[in-house]
Amino acid sequence: MAVDLTERVQEIAEARGIPESEILKQALERGVEDLWIDLVLSRYVNDEIDRETAIELVGRDRVKRAERELQAVEDDVRWGLSA
Repeated sequence: MAVDLTERVQEIAEARGIPESEILKQALERGVEDLWIDLVLSRYVNDEIDRETAIELVGRDRVKRAERELQAVEDDVRWGLSA
């Protein structure tokens, strides 16, 4: 896997004409951002933070999407329990 990762980083760097270190920096930033969003939305759906705080931290669109996804799961569970 490490070889695959190294090759991917090299290929991306070559395609974009930037150093591999910049690709790694961007990857780390994106990964941390994704983890942050997951944490905030998890705290929101678990009632650890309120809706407005979640919106301030990750944006209204992400919060609305999380609400729709949560509703879909709840609907599926209800449907499964009633069958």
